Amino acid sequence: MSQYEEEQAMEIEALESIFMDDMKRLPENSGDGIAHASSSCYQVEISAYGENDSEPEEGKERDDAVLGLVFAHTERYPDEPPLLKCRSVRGLREGELGEISALVLEQSETSVGQAMIFDLTQTCKDWMRRRAGASDFVDEETEEELRARLEHEAEERLRQMRINGTPVTIENFKSWQLAFIKERGESFNPGRVRDADELTGRQYFESARKSGKDVEADGGDGSEGDFEPDTDSSEDDFADSDSDVSSVDADA
Repeated sequence: MSQYEEEQAMEIEALESIFMDDMKRLPENSGDGIAHASSSCYQVEISAYGENDSEPEEGKERDDAVLGLVFAHTERYPDEPPLLKCRSVRGLREGELGEISALVLEQSETSVGQAMIFDLTQTCKDWMRRRAGASDFVDEETEEELRARLEHEAEERLRQMRINGTPVTIENFKSWQLAFIKERGESFNPGRVRDADELTGRQYFESARKSGKDVEADGGDGSEGDFEPDTDSSEDDFADSDSDVSSVDADA
């Protein structure tokens, strides 16, 4: 397995741990994937509201639109942008998909050299919340309560490992660390102001990788990235044809 393949596999594992049922591998030739992708396509479903978010203000309807961010790793990812596609799972118009497509494509081009899918989903989440006019207020644990609970869970996990005879390894620790990232739910609280010393989702991924192996920095060659916005044909009021955004070739 090459260094690229190893990093890509680690990112998929982390994303599946964070998004769980909201992330799925798309069947080949399903029509929802990326036609010319040479690797597996995955979709993360993103809505304006998360489990911990407050309900809309009285008199406002809850926006139930769902955006599907489809991605596939390229051979040299993350030293080149991934293949990307935005589609409407529910309730998004073609013009709106074009807007979020442009934002995500631009971010993918500036994030070359590091795992970026988590941060791209966060950008989509922020955009969905702005679109829905979601309140910045969210119901969540205090920092002290969150820290105490996660520490207790970590201690309990280690205790169970000792009882079951499972050695504490880098892999085991990384598994707990991914759960920690998920519990913090940072991507689902875009309105909260991040402290100066608080890690971003991207930094969490970098820390996770560095804890397992030394990473050699390879210079990217600026190979092409692809983005295809797509609308769901099941919505009568919305466009039902895919709208492609042309590939970006940094070598051009």
